[in-house]
Amino acid sequence: MRKIRLTGIHNDSEKGGREQNSSLHGFVSLSVCALTVLAVSGGCKLIGSERQNQVYAAAEDQSSMMYEDGGYTLPSGIAGVVSGVNATPSAGMTVNRIGISCDDVIVGQRVQKVTSSAVEMNVSESMATTIDTFDEKVVSMSSSAKLMSDEDYENLLQIVEAEAGTEDLKGRILVANVIMNRVKYAEFPDNATDVIWQYIDGVAQFSPVADGRISEVVPTDETKEAVKQALEGVDYSEGALFFIQRSAAAKGNVQWFDKNLTRLFKHGVHEFYTYPEEAKN
Repeated sequence: MRKIRLTGIHNDSEKGGREQNSSLHGFVSLSVCALTVLAVSGGCKLIGSERQNQVYAAAEDQSSMMYEDGGYTLPSGIAGVVSGVNATPSAGMTVNRIGISCDDVIVGQRVQKVTSSAVEMNVSESMATTIDTFDEKVVSMSSSAKLMSDEDYENLLQIVEAEAGTEDLKGRILVANVIMNRVKYAEFPDNATDVIWQYIDGVAQFSPVADGRISEVVPTDETKEAVKQALEGVDYSEGALFFIQRSAAAKGNVQWFDKNLTRLFKHGVHEFYTYPEEAKN
């Protein structure tokens, strides 16, 4: 009976020891797991905070842009164009740059203040001046230019070539000037053709009309340029209404010029005259 009891006591003690050991082992295991979880959580927090404290540095040749999530996605397509336009500093704009190209830097480090050197261009004033100048030039040319029919223009070319085909550009312009001066003068017809082909008392006013040379010549480019300039307002004539080549003119014509007209000047082979009263004016 005692033996059996002792055996029972022994067995109960042994069982209690095993239970205590099992509880201690479980506590240690739970503690280790808890510490592991805390360590992992703390590490993640530290990593997350470190990432939040980092920014992507803008390139030195671009506008400053910061991305706090540590990630950077380059926009493409239309979004990229819009992003680039929006990021370009306008005239007078001040931007803050952080670090250098492709740096991950802590906020606040290597901050540099840069003022855009772009200059606003205002072309409105210069454009307005250019347009006004052009308008004035057009008005001036239109007011001095002479309008005439095709027939008048062709006859003017022919008489200038026939009278001054051997003269320089100025000499040709002067002959055209005399024709146009007569058109404006009340005593003569009011168009170039009639002035050129006019006869007074049966006498042609220009020798090429009398001898027919006016129909035989072919106007050169220099004559066309002379007529063009005369019609645009170039005038060297001083109001001359007559001209004569003294060496080739009839004696009676020369005497009439000397008696009734006032000599103005000579250019090339021609001497230019006007009425005395016009010379005084």
